[in-house]
Amino acid sequence: MRSVGVALTLLALALPLAAQELKEEIDVNAVLLDVIVTDAGGHQILGLGPGDFVVKENGVEQSVESVDYFTNRRLLDSREEAAPFKVERVREDRYFIFFFDKPSDPSVMFDEVTQAREAVRSFVRKDMKETDQVAIVGHDFRLKVYTDFTNDKKQLERALDEASRFGKGMTKAPAGNGPSILRAMNADIVKDTDTVYKALDFLADSVRPVRARKNLVLFSPGIADQYERNTMAGMLTSRSPNLQPMLESLNAANVTVYTVQLDRNADSTPFLHQRLSEIADSTGGHYYRLVTNFKPVVERVENVNSGYYLLTYRSRHAKGDKGFQRVDVSVKNPEFRVKARSGYQYGG
Repeated sequence: MRSVGVALTLLALALPLAAQELKEEIDVNAVLLDVIVTDAGGHQILGLGPGDFVVKENGVEQSVESVDYFTNRRLLDSREEAAPFKVERVREDRYFIFFFDKPSDPSVMFDEVTQAREAVRSFVRKDMKETDQVAIVGHDFRLKVYTDFTNDKKQLERALDEASRFGKGMTKAPAGNGPSILRAMNADIVKDTDTVYKALDFLADSVRPVRARKNLVLFSPGIADQYERNTMAGMLTSRSPNLQPMLESLNAANVTVYTVQLDRNADSTPFLHQRLSEIADSTGGHYYRLVTNFKPVVERVENVNSGYYLLTYRSRHAKGDKGFQRVDVSVKNPEFRVKARSGYQYGG
């Protein structure tokens, strides 16, 4: 009996040590996942709670801890007014980043770039809500921020004018502790954003502290860097080493990219569509391929983001590991449609 008692005592002493070792071997991180839910007609669905979503990693269902709902209030005022609203928290702040990728020969696409800029100006004047936060950025030989997140319409219009000249941009973050791109930026790293891939990667890391979905509208004539020169049948056959890290950074920061082709003659060069389509698909956005009028595109992006859910759950990975975790999101009602990003970066 005494030997059994000693064994039990030793086992009891060992359990906390084993638990401590197990704890050290596993990283548990909160995952934020933005999701848009619509019916078959594209109308936003309100009132869903944690129990309505099914989130799986590697086929294993995860427990959704909480749901935030972000809206411009238009939906709450106009649809399902009598429905019980089960969402735990409703927030009105939305985030938009308008990104202008400078064409190699701006004179060739002067009209297109001007029209794209005026489409954003129209959004600022007519459709932007008081609770929206908007930033204007661009890229020529590096990433430039023409205005940080703001809802000041005059400041945004001045930024659009500077973006048309591809000026030097801002270097200092705005005062206060509000949402900011520049506050999280490392000035030395900005100098190394000589490609759009690197610029988007760095931009994603800079907005990661903002706990919300960030909608990035990228106006571009097509993207390919110095590593992607090989083509076959008009399509890129090589992949830049900067491409996948950029996609993972965008997903890790909850940035959804809506890519817009500036070149209206791009169909004669298929690879100009290739990366724009991939970036949009990989981040849960949409690629606007042939655009004759940019205003409806911006209006569509604003309308799609009239409301979305931000899900929170806990994910476990071996300590020290890092990589990209694919995620499958659905809802229990089979009549609803879900738009979500493909996954997130962990361990980095």
